[in-house]
Amino acid sequence: MAANEVLTERRGQSLILTFNRPGSANALTIDMANQLFTILKNTTTDKSVRAVLLCGAGSNFMNGLDMNFYAGNVSDALDSANQLILPYHSAIRELQVMDKPVLCAVEGHVTGTGFSLMLASDLVIAGKSARFNTRFAEYALTPDGGCSYFLPRKVGLSRAVEIMMLCEEFNAERAERLRIVNKVVEDEDLQDEALVWLDKLAAGPTKAYGAIKKLACRSYEQDLNAHLGLEHTYFGQSSRSFDFREAVRAHKAGNETKFTGT
Repeated sequence: MAANEVLTERRGQSLILTFNRPGSANALTIDMANQLFTILKNTTTDKSVRAVLLCGAGSNFMNGLDMNFYAGNVSDALDSANQLILPYHSAIRELQVMDKPVLCAVEGHVTGTGFSLMLASDLVIAGKSARFNTRFAEYALTPDGGCSYFLPRKVGLSRAVEIMMLCEEFNAERAERLRIVNKVVEDEDLQDEALVWLDKLAAGPTKAYGAIKKLACRSYEQDLNAHLGLEHTYFGQSSRSFDFREAVRAHKAGNETKFTGT
């Protein structure tokens, strides 16, 4: 197994994950998928981590799947690709189920598997160099990594089908208009802007953030009455948190609120 294809760095109560294959535009490999899943699985239950940042080494986020998979026998390549899907999809699930918010900072190529990972994140900041493309249909493949789940929810059904079928590359400004990314900045400002957001998220009410993620996702799956019931449940849980008590105390005292994520 290749080591250090996903680098980890602790920044206070945050964890920064960097895809580390800059010579291949950080294209996804089996080793990278396995490392990513293992790290995220541990992070989900690590209460000392309150926010996560995903980014890529070099000048790219992730340029899809490593096409060296298909350099030899196609049948063997398909077996290898299927081996990759399991940890890759497990990593996508971890991004969704963890209470802590996940921020994605993207630049350069954001295609295929990289596009799906970005969509599975909670918030995205993009450098102006970022170029987006699903690319799956170019290889007569269907989307993976939740792309066909997340994209229609962000841009609408018709636009999502267009993006997945036509595979036309688009820039950061259009991604912002489509609401795929939250903010576009100059490339040289990307890291600094991402760290500002990361630090703010890590200092926030982690349990409330987790409930917000779940409520937003479930809003597409149930009627209003059921959703109001779910909101009631999570409101009850969040109102019993230490962070809520701290917010009330700080408000009464006129002090800054200091959340602990509990």
